[in-house]
Amino acid sequence: MGIIAAALIVYVNQNGLNIEDIPHWMYVTTENQRIVDIPIWVVIGCYTAIGLGTLMGGWRIVKTMGTKITKMTPFEGVAAETAGAITLFATEHFGIPVSTTHTITGSIIGVGLTKRISAVRWGVTINLLWAWILTIPVSAAMGAGLFFLLEMLF
Repeated sequence: MGIIAAALIVYVNQNGLNIEDIPHWMYVTTENQRIVDIPIWVVIGCYTAIGLGTLMGGWRIVKTMGTKITKMTPFEGVAAETAGAITLFATEHFGIPVSTTHTITGSIIGVGLTKRISAVRWGVTINLLWAWILTIPVSAAMGAGLFFLLEMLF
């Protein structure tokens, strides 16, 4: 939602539009340089995308995190979740942007390392790291490709 809201703000400001010139459902309400209200269609669209993503493939991520990186007992799972939560609270306090997925993965790896180094399945972990590294450039390339395709069509 934040990225779409930022794009709407940039669109309105870049084109020199006044709030009166655009439909109310399209603009983001701001106050003192803070977002106050995001259009409902952005909220519904984002929640729908998150729900569909979870429905289609979220179970694979949960399975990978819960069983494939390292075998965990319920107690170790609580320790990993607690460590992840503390890390997220600390980074929020200091204003450091982090990924919750990266945080919990690090916590799970940490739990596995407390047993022994070989308890962590490093092949799975390396594949996760490559996925994280490739996500941004691949997404950028797909976005650019879609932009140019739509620009040619319209």
